[in-house]
Formats: sequence, structure tokens, C-alpha cells
Amino acid sequence: MSLYLDIGISQLNKKGEELCGDSIEVLESADSSVIVLADGLASGVKANILSRITAKTAATMLKMGSHIDDVIETMADTLPVDKVRNLAYSTFSILQVFKDGHSYLAEFDNPDSYFGCGDSLQSLCRSSRKIGEKRINEAHFHLKEGDWLVMLSDGVLHAGIGGVWNLGWGEVQVGRFIKKLAATDYEAAEWAGEITAQCNLLYGGLPGDDVSIVVVKARKARKLTALIGPPREPAKDPVAVEKLAGTDGVKVVCGGSTSLMVGRILNKEIAVELDSECDTVPPAGIIKGIDLVTEGAITIYYTLQHLKEGRRLKDLDRARDGASRLAAALLRADEVHFIVGLAINQALHYPGFPVSCALKNQTVRDIAEILSSSGKKVTIEYL
Repeated sequence: MSLYLDIGISQLNKKGEELCGDSIEVLESADSSVIVLADGLASGVKANILSRITAKTAATMLKMGSHIDDVIETMADTLPVDKVRNLAYSTFSILQVFKDGHSYLAEFDNPDSYFGCGDSLQSLCRSSRKIGEKRINEAHFHLKEGDWLVMLSDGVLHAGIGGVWNLGWGEVQVGRFIKKLAATDYEAAEWAGEITAQCNLLYGGLPGDDVSIVVVKARKARKLTALIGPPREPAKDPVAVEKLAGTDGVKVVCGGSTSLMVGRILNKEIAVELDSECDTVPPAGIIKGIDLVTEGAITIYYTLQHLKEGRRLKDLDRARDGASRLAAALLRADEVHFIVGLAINQALHYPGFPVSCALKNQTVRDIAEILSSSGKKVTIEYL
């Protein structure tokens, strides 16, 4: 079974700069995923342009099947060395992970990436060689479920220099901080955000250098199937329920009439969760064998608002209402399949029913668009 890569990215701009001098590129191909973190010399617009050229060139060439030697030579010809400081105009870290887990890491003048499994920090066996005039550190390894890798720019190691840490945060302290994160159940994006937040704290809110973090966590893909509304034709009710019950992963039912249909066909009792009530969202329900049961149109509408606002998982997890729980479940999923029934909702005829909630199909499409833009695989099926 192919690995799923949970990729989290977070960056801070150097104080006074509108653009980050680091660039990150993530490209997917049929056989591999390529992640590049490039750090442009100095900061600002020039550094941003040079790092973007580096990241885009490397990622695109590797995606097209080029060998790393060709990639390095191309960048060596494209990006000269600063003659005053004798430094490359852009440094980089490149990770390529193939579908079978075989992985390749190449680093040029960037800090060593951190590698681990579960809550343990481990070392990668690296070798060094020259490609043209550039000294490249390389590692070949097999990425398996539970493994993770953190790529970073040198602005992370320099955090707190001359202040909290005389010589900066440094490799050892950064490693200890990452090891603490590895013991949590945070998503990759939360890991990355926690590291940049700590950097910003050490810099006193005024970063002295650009900061970039890429967190890659390998795991099984998380799937979620949501049945929203009964089919247009009642004869298809069993088909809709069978599609839901027969899937792997998290199962969600949205809507009162949908819940009654599922309960009837599966011969399961339906109960109301008394601790899930809030002022705006109707209470959730309970059906044995279904992971989440919610009210329909209103819950879906507020779920969309949570996603639009970019609410964090840790904040959603604190709430018990159906919309927060549905938003959290969708954010945790890697593959989402919506089964949308086209039966007419009788609640639409009730006086005062919110128009924004009545457009269920459009709301689902809006949710799907947000999830897709964040890299999730989303499909919608109508019955």
C-alpha cells in the first residue's frame, strides 16, 4: 500500500521584509513526491527570486525524471556564486519520496534535516560528494509508516542569537524541541507552526533572518465518507446506506431524515448527544457503527464557516458541537468522499429557514473546494 505524506509548511519573514527569502516547492508526479526548500542569499526581493528559481527548477526537473546531478549542474549554471562573500546565491534541501517508500535527500549548505520515527529522533546515514563545484550531502533511505522528516532553513538555528541564546537556538536545542513535538499527535502543519512560533518567540517577535520549516510525516491515508441527505428516489435509500457502510475509514451522516434512513436500514437505534448542544448548531446524534451523526443544513453551513476562517484543529477539538467536530474530521482526513442525496428538504418550506443553509449542494461544493486547495483528494457523488 502506498504511503501518504502529511506535509506541513510554515514560514516567517525577516523583520522589515515583505517577502520571505526562502522558497518551498511541493510537486507530485505519478511515481513520487518532490519537496524543495531553498534559501536565497541575504533577504528580501532578490533572495526571494533566487530561491524561487532554485526551488521551482529543482522540483520540476526531478518530477520530470532528471537525475540529481543534472539538477545541480543546471542550477550551478543558472545561479552564480557571490564573489564578495564566496557564497552560493541559494542553498537548498531536496526530498524525493517514491510511492514504494524509497527516499532520497540532498542538502547543499542548508542545515541538516531532522529524521525520526514515532517519538524518537534518529540519524540518517549521509555521504558527501562534489557535483561540479558544489559539495552535496546525500542520504538514501526507506520511509515507512510512522517516520517523519523536518527540513529547515538556517534562520531556525539562528533564532535567539545574541539574546535568549548567545549563539542561537542551535542544532541540539532544535532537535530537543522537535523530539517533544514528535511525542504529540499533532498534524504536520501544527508541527511546522509550533516550530516557527518558537523561533518568533526567541527572536523577540523581530526575526533576524527568514525562517522556513517543512515537516513530512509518513502514514496511512485517512479516509472519510459523508452521507448528506437521502437520495431523490426512495428506492435508492439502501444503495446510499450500503455505500456508506461498506467504506473504510471515518463514516459521517448529516441530516435528521438521513439519520432516520440509516437507522432504519441498518436496524440501529438513534440517540441524541446531550453534551453537544450549542446556541447555533443543533445537537449531534449517535448511531452505533457511525463515527459522527449531525443535523444537516445548519451544521454543514457552520462547518463551512469554520473552514473559511481557518480554525485550527486544537481549537475545533475543544468544542463539542456537530459543526466543529465535522470540520475537525474533514481536516484530519486525506481523502474525502461526499455522497449527496438530492431529495427535497422539507425544512426549506418552513418560514424563517435561513437561505444560506438551504443551498446544501453549493455548501458541499464550497467545502470540497477548500479541502482540495489544501491538498486533499475530494470526490462528490450525487444520488
